[in-house]
Amino acid sequence: MSGPKAFRIVTRAEIIAICRRNLARLDAAIESWTSAGRRNGTIEQKDIEKVIARRDELGRLLAADRFAELQKQVAAEIGFLQADSERRIERAAEIAARSKRDLRRSKAAAEALLQRLQALKVEVPTDIRSELSGSTGSSERLEAAMAKALMLMPSQAAPDTATDHQRELASRLDAGERRDTLQEWISRQPHEMEDLALARVDAVLGELRGLGLDSSPFADRVALLEAEPPARRSLVADSLLLDLAAAVKDGRARAKLADELRARRAELSMMNSPEAASLLIEIEQTLASSPSSKGRELIKRADLLIEEEFKAMAAEERRRAVLEGLANLGYEVSAGMATAWVQNGHIVLRKAANPGYGVELLGGSRSDLLQVRAVGIGSSAEVRDQNRDRDMETVWCGEFDRLKALVAEAGGIVAMEFARPVGQFPLKIVSDPGVSHEADVAVRAQRELPLNRRA
Repeated sequence: MSGPKAFRIVTRAEIIAICRRNLARLDAAIESWTSAGRRNGTIEQKDIEKVIARRDELGRLLAADRFAELQKQVAAEIGFLQADSERRIERAAEIAARSKRDLRRSKAAAEALLQRLQALKVEVPTDIRSELSGSTGSSERLEAAMAKALMLMPSQAAPDTATDHQRELASRLDAGERRDTLQEWISRQPHEMEDLALARVDAVLGELRGLGLDSSPFADRVALLEAEPPARRSLVADSLLLDLAAAVKDGRARAKLADELRARRAELSMMNSPEAASLLIEIEQTLASSPSSKGRELIKRADLLIEEEFKAMAAEERRRAVLEGLANLGYEVSAGMATAWVQNGHIVLRKAANPGYGVELLGGSRSDLLQVRAVGIGSSAEVRDQNRDRDMETVWCGEFDRLKALVAEAGGIVAMEFARPVGQFPLKIVSDPGVSHEADVAVRAQRELPLNRRA
C-alpha cells in the first residue's frame, strides 16, 4: 500500500504539552480544594501535605515518560479532589446548622433558668443576667453563664413561710450535697420537638457558610422567624427559604466559575505570548474581586486562545517531525521548507539519490490530518518509464514504514487513515522544487523592487 496516504501524527512534544496542561489543571484543583478546606476549617496541614505529595508523584510520571498513566491518574485525582471538597463543604454546612440549633437550645435553656431563679427570688448578678438574656452570645458563653447561675440555685427551695431557724437547718442539711451540673440540669428540662421550618432554614444557612458566603443579610429575617409563633413559622419560612436557596445557587455558580478561571489561569501561565499575558491579568483581577458574568466571557476567550496556541504548537511539531524523518531518509530538506509548507499548503521534497523522484506533503495547517504521496519530478510532457515509476512507489512504501519507526523512536505516534495501492493512481508529476523555489524568490524580489524605489 504505497500509493497516496493520509495519516495523523502525535509528536512527543505534543504529548508532553498535553500532560503539562493536565498537571496545570490539577494544580488549580488543589488550589480550589485547599482554599475551600481552609475557609471552612475542614482540612489540616497533614491533609494538604498528602495531596502535594500525590501531585509530586504524578509529576514524576511525566519525567518517566509514563504519559498515558499520568493522564489517567490526573483525571482521577481531579475528580477525587472535587468530590472531597464537596463532602467537606457539606460537613461544614452540617456543623454550622448544628451550631445554630445548639445556640437556639442554649438560649431556651438560659431563658428557662433565668425564669426559675426569678421564681425562687434569687438575686442574679447583673453580668450573669445580661449573658442569660442576651441574644447575640455564643453557645459557649451562654453555657458558661448558666454554669455560674446554677451555683446560685438552692438544692431545695425553702417555702416562703419558713422561719430563720428552718432556713438555717435546711442550709446545714444541704451542706456536702452535690449540686447539679449544667448538663444534668439541661437534661431534666422539657425538650420541645425541633421546629421543621427552623431546621430547614438552619440547613440552608449552613450551606451558605460552607460556600464561604455572608449570611448576615438574612439575619434580621431569621430573627423575625424565630420570634413567630410555631404555628406561623412554616408559612413565614417559605419566602425566606426561596431567597436562601437562590443565594446558595448563585454561590455555587460563582464557586464553579472561580474554579474554571483558576484552571484557565494555570494553563495560560504556561504560555509566553503577549495575548496570554494580557488575559492572565484580566483573570487575576476577576478572581481578586467576585467572578461575575465577565468571568464566563473570559473563560471563552481563554479556551479559544489556549486551543489556538496548542494547535499551532502541535502543527509545528508535526511538520518538524516529518521533515526531520524524511531528511534522515535521504530527502532534501532545507531551511524555510516548514514555512513554505504552511504558506502554500503543500511542499515537494526531492530524493537526493533519485533526483527525478520525491514526495509531496499536504495538509496539517488547519487539521491534524497529513497527506503524502510519491511524485515524479520533471515535465508532464516527458515520456516516463512506467515500470520505474511503479518501482519508486514501492520503494516509498518501505521508506514510509521507516518514517513511522523514526517518529516512534522520538516518542511520537503515527496513525493511518487510509493508503492506496501502488498503481491505483498514475504517478503525479510535479515541477522541480528547486526551480520553483528560485522562481518564488524572483517573484518576491520583483514585488519588493517598487518599494525600494519609492524609498
